[in-house]
Amino acid sequence: MIQAEAVGHILQVLRKKKGLTQEQLSGLATLDRTHYSKIERGLRNPTIDTVFKIASALDMKPHELVKIIEENVDFRF
Repeated sequence: MIQAEAVGHILQVLRKKKGLTQEQLSGLATLDRTHYSKIERGLRNPTIDTVFKIASALDMKPHELVKIIEENVDFRF
């Protein structure tokens, strides 16, 4: 699994654990739903601003979200 897809999968799992649809989460994060969908599908990489917005929508601190991603994605190049 490539990195963007892995990050997207983690975001999808966290969103579903909160019982949110993509539309609900993107609304809470003030993101376009289509853009958020592309992030979850690994077609787009989130900017740092977007990571902060998604973390807030998931009731997490940004560093908590980044830690989960870091622990679950192989970033070796």
